[in-house]
Amino acid sequence: MTTDMTKTKTAASGSSYLYVDYVNYNVSGYLAFIDPESDEVIRTIIVGFDPGPMCIDVDERMLYVLSSLGSSVTVVDTKTMKVTTSFHVGQGNASDPVAIFASPVGGKLYIADSGEKTVVIINTLTNAIIKDVDVGPGKPFAFASNKNSNFVYVACKVADGEDYVVAISLKDDSAYAYGKEMGLTFDGTHNPLVVHPDGHTQITLGTTGMLVHTDDKIGKPVTSSLLDDTVSGVYLDNKMLLCTMDAGKKYLKRFTDLAVDKEGHITYDDFIDVPSFESQDVIRYSRMQGFICITIQPTTTPLAAVQIYTSTGINFPLARFPHVGDLAFSSDTKAYVALINSICPIDLNTARVLPEIPMSPINKDTNQVRSIVCGYRNQS
Repeated sequence: MTTDMTKTKTAASGSSYLYVDYVNYNVSGYLAFIDPESDEVIRTIIVGFDPGPMCIDVDERMLYVLSSLGSSVTVVDTKTMKVTTSFHVGQGNASDPVAIFASPVGGKLYIADSGEKTVVIINTLTNAIIKDVDVGPGKPFAFASNKNSNFVYVACKVADGEDYVVAISLKDDSAYAYGKEMGLTFDGTHNPLVVHPDGHTQITLGTTGMLVHTDDKIGKPVTSSLLDDTVSGVYLDNKMLLCTMDAGKKYLKRFTDLAVDKEGHITYDDFIDVPSFESQDVIRYSRMQGFICITIQPTTTPLAAVQIYTSTGINFPLARFPHVGDLAFSSDTKAYVALINSICPIDLNTARVLPEIPMSPINKDTNQVRSIVCGYRNQS
């Protein structure tokens, strides 16, 4: 079933759609297509039961919507704006898929099944399972990679400590676990994984930070106190790494070209603390990587916010909201933040909050926005 919410049109030339999934009061799932030039919902389709995390393939032709409660994936053609197929994930009642990621070189889809402690690898041409990778005893919950890496990395959370990372070879799907001896601690909700843009260093953030050199194989992990108390981060092509911090910290950590070589020597060009605010949450960068935005959850004030920071080191005034959820960019001029039953654009050049975009005029108070995607991401 498909519902047209407004007049049919296409996004401006060279601009991708913004994709927003949401549920209504009876957990029916919907996907809204938004034209980022007009900020109009141009089409809404049904995407199954209780949708959550989404990803788009590296060619931005197929969108994948994950349903954790339904243990399924809905595949949407971004050109036709139609569901092409859906498939089940997991082998039994224990299945609990929580994250989804598309290969940076194409051809494979990765799904973290936290319940069965596996990563399911899907052939995106056939939607058939290539391999079900056992990554236990921890529960997988986040992915990262990039076009220059030989691996897809998976963060795994263990109930009684000793969290770790699994590297899955892009070439042959073999898996290598590392970091159990490093004292890693993940919160299980934020993605702690980043990869150097050159692909040779994987960095794991957390109460204790870890770096490992990678080429055709995984090197020996090393720690650095510089990364202590970090939570999540983004690594830009200009080799700037920006890390969010534990709740209570009022700064971000910024590195230039942080890496580790084959001998375990850690190097970086510079390191500074960037002023920020308590309760940093989601961090994303814009399509051309000129802007980085961080959502700030309310702590001492009743309002949430979005911090806008540039790759050249400029801190903009906060954009304030009553609530903030997921975050995405349509371009280097506009970002979007999820509220409760709508999304709100932000003009990046002025930090001005633009009018909200409701997902549906029908029963709008019972809708709840889950995820926003616009373009390929190197992290889940």
